[in-house]
Amino acid sequence: MERKYFALNSALLFWLLALVAWGLDALFLTWLFAASSLLSFGIFLLLNQVKVMFKKSKSTETGKPEILLPPVPVSEKEPAVTEKHGTTVIASDVRFEGNIVSGGHVYVHGTLIGNIDSRESLIKIMRGGQVEGNITCRELIVDGKVMGQCSSDVIEICENGQVTGTLGYHTLAVKKGGLFSGQAEVLPAVAEKTNVVGLMKESTPDSLDLESLQKL
Repeated sequence: MERKYFALNSALLFWLLALVAWGLDALFLTWLFAASSLLSFGIFLLLNQVKVMFKKSKSTETGKPEILLPPVPVSEKEPAVTEKHGTTVIASDVRFEGNIVSGGHVYVHGTLIGNIDSRESLIKIMRGGQVEGNITCRELIVDGKVMGQCSSDVIEICENGQVTGTLGYHTLAVKKGGLFSGQAEVLPAVAEKTNVVGLMKESTPDSLDLESLQKL
């Protein structure tokens, strides 16, 4: 039996003897056994505390091996001009300088210093977006600011749109609140190509000489 449990059992035994002496009206023995019980209980608590402190110091000395976790991959910030599924997007907090040639749609939320060429697609200058350069596309929607030459089949200037420069268009729409300053001209109609091949007049066979037939 460990010493701490021996001290605890002794404390319980002295306490029991103190109760018996109290029942027999032996006051001296009662106080003696009670003091012994308290002393034994104090020794129990002291031994228990010393053992706990010893365990802590031992664990501190040995130490646990450090666990090295693999580094967390850091996702790189999306570039200024991204093209996903044929769509080019310029983020709102980005200033891009250079020309863009795209076969898909182009959406400008930020600032672009340069030309945009997307002849067969839509270019939309979003609210807060700004372009300083020439724009060539099939359909142009301006809800931001554009300074330059714009050439498109359909041009629409929205409520917050501002265009300064030259417009070349087939269809132009300016909504209430939209502003345009500069020159505008209608593009010449594109000649439609036809696949009909001209028919050449077939040559008819020479007429038969009636006199020669009569001679036959």
